[in-house]
Amino acid sequence: MMGSVVRWLSRNDVALTNLPLASALNVIEATLRDHGNNEYENPPKIGIHPRHDAYIHAMAGWLPKQRRAGLKWLAGYTSNSKVDLPNNTGLLVLNDPDTGLPLCVMDAAYLTAIRTAAVSAITSKYLSPLHVDRIAVIGAGLQGLYHVKMLSLIHPAAEFQIVDINDNAVRRLAEQTYSEATIVHVREAEAAIRAADVVVTATSRLEEVAFRFAWVKEGSLVLPVHVRGWSQDITTASDVLLADDVEQFKSYIIATGSPYRNISRVLGSVSDVIAGRVAGRFRNADRIVVFNVGLAIHDVAIGSAILDIAEQHGFGTIVSY
Repeated sequence: MMGSVVRWLSRNDVALTNLPLASALNVIEATLRDHGNNEYENPPKIGIHPRHDAYIHAMAGWLPKQRRAGLKWLAGYTSNSKVDLPNNTGLLVLNDPDTGLPLCVMDAAYLTAIRTAAVSAITSKYLSPLHVDRIAVIGAGLQGLYHVKMLSLIHPAAEFQIVDINDNAVRRLAEQTYSEATIVHVREAEAAIRAADVVVTATSRLEEVAFRFAWVKEGSLVLPVHVRGWSQDITTASDVLLADDVEQFKSYIIATGSPYRNISRVLGSVSDVIAGRVAGRFRNADRIVVFNVGLAIHDVAIGSAILDIAEQHGFGTIVSY
């Protein structure tokens, strides 16, 4: 234990690393390949629920090929926005896989946004229709922002139709992405979804149905960032139904009270498509739905990339363990 230290990376420290988004895409694609080749350990997330509208989840992941191990402790409190606090907060702990000693503790808000949007973007790379002219993003918060940033790297010519009940949020998103993407403010979700080749619903947790799968046109890819909010037939009328991890998806949706009656049609994972075990898009007209619930191995991989940059530049605070 003599000489053991831990690097603490605050939210500002994490931001200072300025992980290039293109690099994050490469990290996530490599991690999806590891998942597809069964080179990972990612037990289903467990959680506690201190309030009826809140959760705190523990997410552990191990990537033997990358020699990265860690755990994310993430809280989601939808009511926080009412008292000017972030809805999602968390920490990532990275451990030395040879000794188990902690190497780093970092704020997990930024990396969660990055990895979620990056998984959606890589999913889009493999499962979008041949031509993507319009992308609908419902929700102009942090997830909406990074989905625009990431998806614009995969589909640089696409127009992004943004829907949010807060006009100022859409304006801020447009200002933050003005040099990266073409942004159009659309008032109604239905209009944006009907016109879109890729649909991202990046709202906070919804208890009621806000989106109808009948609005989705032929050939479109649908990416719900949160499980709830869609009509029942998203799981029965879709031509192809996938998840980021089938067992975790089933475990999660049962544990949280499934809003959908039939999840038996899940064909496989995005990683299965990348590995060639599942065809993914069988026909150009297929309407494909992918539930990316969130895997700890993606957090560990992105967090490790952030740590590498922090170590190179001396960011953060070193504390004794």
